[in-house]
Amino acid sequence: VTATDGDRDRPQAIVYFLTGQGIEDDNPAQNKFTINSSTGEIYVLKPLDRDRPHGRSHWRFTVFAEDEGGNGLVGYADVLVNLKDINDNAPFFPSSIYVGNVTEDGPAGMTVMTMTATDYDDAEEGENARLTYSIEQNPVNENGELIFMIDKDTGVISTAVCCLDRETNPEYTIKVVATDGGRLSGTGTATIKVKDINDMPPRFTKSVWNVEVDETDGDNIPQESILVVSVNDKDLLETNRFSYEVLETAFGADKFTMLTNPDGTGSLKITKPLDFEDINQRFGFNITIQVSDDGGQSLDPRHIDRAQIQVRIRDINDNPPKFLKANIHEVIPEDAEIGRGVTKFTAVDPEKAGTSKVSYAIERASDRRRQFSIDQQGEVRVQRQLDREDIPRYEIKVLAIDDGTPALTATATLTVTVDDVNDNAPRFLKDYRPVVYENKPPQKVVEIRATDDDDRSKNNGPPFTFRMDFNAPPSIKSFFEVENDADGADGDGMAIVRSKIEFDREEKKEYHVPILIKDSGAISMTGTSTLTVIIGDENDNLMLPDQKDIFVYTFKGQASRTPIGRVHVSDLDDWDLLDKVFAWDNNVPHPKFELDPETGTIIMKEVTPGGKYSLSFDIFDRQHTKSVSATVDVTVQEIPEEAIYNSGSIRILGTSAEDFVRVLDWKSQVVKKSKFDKFRDTLARILKIDRRNINIFTVYPKQERPPIADLRFAAHGSPYYKASMLNGAVDLNRELIEQSVGINIIMVGIDECLYENVNCEGSCTNKLVVEKHPVIVNANKTAFVGINSWVKPQCACGAREFSEPETCQKHPPTCLNGGRCEVIGSGIKCHCPQGFKGPQCQQTTRFFNGNGWAWFPPLEQCENSHLSIEFVTKSENGLLLYNGPISEPDTEEEGIQDFVSLELGKGRPRLLIDFGSGTTEVTVNTVKPLNDGSWHQLDIFWDRENVRMMVDHCIDSHHKNTDPPTTDRSRCEGTGTISPFNEFLNVNGPLQLGGVHHKILNFKWNYQHMRSGFDGCIRNVIHNSMFYDLASPGSSAGSQAGCSPADRKCFDNNITSNCEHGYCEASYYTAFCICHPGWQGPRCDKPTQSKMFQQSSYIKYALSFTPNPYKTDIQLQFRTRQKDGELFRATSKHSREYFILEIKDKKLRLRFNLNPYRTTDEREIWLPHVMVSDGQWHSVLVLRHGSTASITLDGGGGRRYNELLDYEKQHQEMEIEKQNVVAGGDVQYVGPGVTLVDNDFQEGCISDIRLNKRFLPMENGSENAAVIEWNNLIHGCPSNYPCKGVICPPPFFCRDIWLLHECGCPDGFVKTPDGQNCTDADECFFDPCFNGGRCVDLPGGKGFYCLCSDGYTGIDCKILVEANAIKLSMGALAAILVCLLFILVLVLIIVVYTKNHKPKEKINSYIRDDTRENVITYADEGGGEEDMIGFNRNILKVPVDPNITQPDVSLVAVPHIIQPQEDERKDQLPQVHYGQYPISGEELLFDRLRKTDSDPSAPPYDDLRNYAYEGSGSSAGSLSSLASTTEDNEQDFDYLTDWGPRFSKLADMYGQGESDEE
Repeated sequence: VTATDGDRDRPQAIVYFLTGQGIEDDNPAQNKFTINSSTGEIYVLKPLDRDRPHGRSHWRFTVFAEDEGGNGLVGYADVLVNLKDINDNAPFFPSSIYVGNVTEDGPAGMTVMTMTATDYDDAEEGENARLTYSIEQNPVNENGELIFMIDKDTGVISTAVCCLDRETNPEYTIKVVATDGGRLSGTGTATIKVKDINDMPPRFTKSVWNVEVDETDGDNIPQESILVVSVNDKDLLETNRFSYEVLETAFGADKFTMLTNPDGTGSLKITKPLDFEDINQRFGFNITIQVSDDGGQSLDPRHIDRAQIQVRIRDINDNPPKFLKANIHEVIPEDAEIGRGVTKFTAVDPEKAGTSKVSYAIERASDRRRQFSIDQQGEVRVQRQLDREDIPRYEIKVLAIDDGTPALTATATLTVTVDDVNDNAPRFLKDYRPVVYENKPPQKVVEIRATDDDDRSKNNGPPFTFRMDFNAPPSIKSFFEVENDADGADGDGMAIVRSKIEFDREEKKEYHVPILIKDSGAISMTGTSTLTVIIGDENDNLMLPDQKDIFVYTFKGQASRTPIGRVHVSDLDDWDLLDKVFAWDNNVPHPKFELDPETGTIIMKEVTPGGKYSLSFDIFDRQHTKSVSATVDVTVQEIPEEAIYNSGSIRILGTSAEDFVRVLDWKSQVVKKSKFDKFRDTLARILKIDRRNINIFTVYPKQERPPIADLRFAAHGSPYYKASMLNGAVDLNRELIEQSVGINIIMVGIDECLYENVNCEGSCTNKLVVEKHPVIVNANKTAFVGINSWVKPQCACGAREFSEPETCQKHPPTCLNGGRCEVIGSGIKCHCPQGFKGPQCQQTTRFFNGNGWAWFPPLEQCENSHLSIEFVTKSENGLLLYNGPISEPDTEEEGIQDFVSLELGKGRPRLLIDFGSGTTEVTVNTVKPLNDGSWHQLDIFWDRENVRMMVDHCIDSHHKNTDPPTTDRSRCEGTGTISPFNEFLNVNGPLQLGGVHHKILNFKWNYQHMRSGFDGCIRNVIHNSMFYDLASPGSSAGSQAGCSPADRKCFDNNITSNCEHGYCEASYYTAFCICHPGWQGPRCDKPTQSKMFQQSSYIKYALSFTPNPYKTDIQLQFRTRQKDGELFRATSKHSREYFILEIKDKKLRLRFNLNPYRTTDEREIWLPHVMVSDGQWHSVLVLRHGSTASITLDGGGGRRYNELLDYEKQHQEMEIEKQNVVAGGDVQYVGPGVTLVDNDFQEGCISDIRLNKRFLPMENGSENAAVIEWNNLIHGCPSNYPCKGVICPPPFFCRDIWLLHECGCPDGFVKTPDGQNCTDADECFFDPCFNGGRCVDLPGGKGFYCLCSDGYTGIDCKILVEANAIKLSMGALAAILVCLLFILVLVLIIVVYTKNHKPKEKINSYIRDDTRENVITYADEGGGEEDMIGFNRNILKVPVDPNITQPDVSLVAVPHIIQPQEDERKDQLPQVHYGQYPISGEELLFDRLRKTDSDPSAPPYDDLRNYAYEGSGSSAGSLSSLASTTEDNEQDFDYLTDWGPRFSKLADMYGQGESDEE
């Protein structure tokens, strides 16, 4: 480009430059063009591309010219550069695969599809982009002819031959080539599918079908089909329009009809009643059915097929038996002997022409106590002793049951009136307690009437005759007289008791007069009743000053203004309270106490802190006009609720609550040691702890006459002892306690359910009630104010009682072992520490060494119980569990002998169970012994009369899928009958696992349990859905938490040793990771996918494995707010058998049917007490073993678990069709490509679907299944921004709770009771501090911290700091001293020998390092001794507390927990000041070393390793492993250079540098 300048007289000096396209002023290196600034010549700097997609066909830019060397005027010119095309681009097809369709049986020349290629070259430039098409790979037909052709110019593909057949070849693949004029080419692939037409005939899969059907029950026509027929048709299902019908060509055809199913099959249904008794129908029907594949619109035989169905009618049991006499009344005397006949019932059954067999039974609800029996001839007999006074009349339901299927029952009524015999002695009409005042002359004391339980109309009662018992003491005979008044009490007779002397109360306060009463029966009965005569008091003694001790227990929540006892003075008169006036000494009241001046009652005004208080009073006697002083010392001790709910208890007879705490003998006026203190001291000796660590906090007066008192006590070591340990220790030492204390213990572990039919007729559960108001025991010189705790019997199975709502604010705490409770949605959730896998943070596994045992709370009494236990062992003998008495009763006491034991004998399980009336033995002769090192499960079921034990869910049982089905469970299940007549297992001793810790007992058991200990592991001990916590037994030996023999297997490989989001499940031989919900992968390190389901959404699978027909295991996660919807289904081929998990009315329901012959056998199981439509993530596990099933929500336990146990006469197997597995609803195919989703799950998310423990993908496929269909899903589980536009009033803020919002408080705060504000949450409510630690709630929602008592530390004061003192006998000490002396002598000999044989040092002896020997094995004994002078301080230092002068408290921040950061290797050791004096680093180091050595809780922790092979137990493996680590992060060994010259070779070996592999 050349510019000219019209200025002639000025210098030209034109300079050129460019701007525009291809010119990058900011990055000149990217310029496409440049210009010679002097000549204007333009150059191309880089190759130019004109073709798409990134090229340009022309470039436009501007050339500027400026004269006078670039300082003058500017001119410009636009330049357009057009690029000339060259053929440098090959044609290509934009899509990798093209799909076309062609109708089968069509003519040649039919257009199939068009394939168009693209060439980026210029189509106007010669032949560069002129394309021609050809087929490179073209299939041929059976005649060798090419099937397709293509137009070389347009790319239109058409058929070259006619009459393609889809049934022969449903699709073809061809390769098309596009070539340009420069001979460059590209290829594309086309798949041509042959569209089906209805050109193939339907054919029934069988020409003759057979079906057997029950006759109908009258006009009740079943809705389900009785037979499903299928056809073979090579045409596609969507091409065919199948239509089935019954041809009216035979008798009975009008009683049936055919329906067409969506899958192309046909169902035969009954339309009219079928009657087996009709002679014309009895032998069945032969009907003809027809199918058409064109909707029945054509008579073309090519579209029609016919088949025969032979219908056989089965006689059903539709006539129940009939009693010849349906009502019988009998009168039986109450002393009738056992086995006496009452009457006989006869019933006949019209079925089978009267040959049906009838059996008889008594409905147990009408005869709960099983007083009568009936044999199979209908004979009713007495089988237990009758008692008219208990039950005078029986209405017994007698059942007659036929042998049909299903069996039918008829009912008759037997009325038994029990006739009276004179078998009850007369007694006082009421409890007479007359008062005779002292200092009064002889007088009439009382008139006494009598009563008798026997029938008065039988002359077995009055008139009664009275007299004083001949055996009455002489003093009673001299003090009282008894006069018989035969005409008194309206002729029934009565006694008049008179006194004969003047009494003195100070000599004796009451007298007991035995009176003999005789009735007027033919054989008279005589009884003795005791009259208690109380001597009334007169104020005839002077009072004296005295002192009183009051002990008060308080706990959090106790009410204010608590009466704690009365002021006491020494006064022989004890009924003169009205004569006394009480006042504070000098009229100065105590600020924390009040005084009632009339009664002398002292009232504690508020919850007073623990301590001692001395109170002084002045008492004035108005009758004697005298004043005295009195002192009361009040000791207040606060007891934590942890102690109350871990307390032991006993019941004592013959000692009142007052006598138990009394210290003053009123007769001798001598102060002596109370039974309270004796009991406390004796407990301390038994438990071997300080008596101050024992709290007897409840003395509860259970009954006044005869006196019965309940005692409740706690003891703490580290931490509070469990109730099972306390009760067990008392029970084992019962005789010692009775003798030392002087009490009669009638029950250890207060159990109101221990005796049958006393408080409940069915299930019974003990509930510990703790009331706010205390219980006061006032005993003159002492008063005891205890916690008002008592046991209330609840007539329900406690594990299945869910009337109370779930809450985190309860005691004992919901979450165990330090777990944190959180309210989530409609329920609660426990966040558990690592290693605690139970739903309430229970430890589920425990190891026993063969000589051990562990104590846990006893089994609760339930009418229908289920006990489950899992174990692993290699030993063939051992006791798994025992629950029953651990000591023998007193001679005169009726002991409870109920027990249950479970053991292995020669590898087979043996169960013993005794309800108190005889021992039942149940064994199972399993196919293989169970001591094979694998986990096995035993399930034990019992009710009032039967017991059953099952091994491994009977997974190895044999089944025949007949109708009715048959099952052989003899090698996996054992059954037994409970010996009559006790009906419940009543145990209150500790449940002992792994062995027993008591002597052999002499109960009258038919069988004795094994005493050999169990060697192995036990886990998942579950009683009625409640998990036992195996972490902290009440007492144990030879046992520890976990399963160390199996756990070792987890560390055999890098996978199971690190299950990131799961846990290792191991037996003695195998180990694998069990992933927590939401995680998958061999190491549980991959999150599972979530999908949100909307309307008509679903996922349909094709399984790659065949599910076990006996077992179905489904686990998944879901969240929803939908009321109804189906989560998952798996069905058989024709969907007659199915297994469906769904939400119904916001609750989980499982329903399934295993009967392939009918759909009326559906069974279902619910979780009725938990709402799941709360928007929270839930995890559900459903298990089916045969016809039994269970459903577990969020880990299970309590209301989150339910089970279905019936299996008799039930089908056991289901063949799941691999492509009939669907999540999200019931998919119905209503037409070609048209689906309808019934019971649609929408507005919800599903994740982590597992079938038989195999993960199913949420999209695409996996090794377990492929997703073959899905519809309307959203990835993830998003919310809908519910807080958008929502403004909450302060201090609340909007919280997204998934699809809904709520205005809530910040973390650490809760709403006030009125809901109008937020207040700091009381983090101390649940007493999170153990071992006497005091909780301090931090303000501002910051959580809490624990002030630990001496000897404890940690976040919740659980860590024991001080080592336990070891108490040794003198003999043991002497033996130890001898051993130490021997060792000392041996060491001296070795030292002397070493010094005498020490080699001479060479010159430069300080250079002693040898490359081969400079690594010291510190693991060997003494291996590091010669390196003690060369240590590096930075390596050995321990963390230093910067607040070392502050109290040792542990902080817990809620909700955030700050984790300590990892110390850097090269931190410098600071100088720390202890008080005012600095300490050098050297001194601090040795001080820290001493503290670390003496601290048992400080790392490094003891590490016990079993070395089987060289290096196998080392965490490093070998020195070479330092450079060949398998971890992702490269190890840094730079710190080795700081270890000194002794480690220089090691530092060189493992310093920076490339590895051998690199």
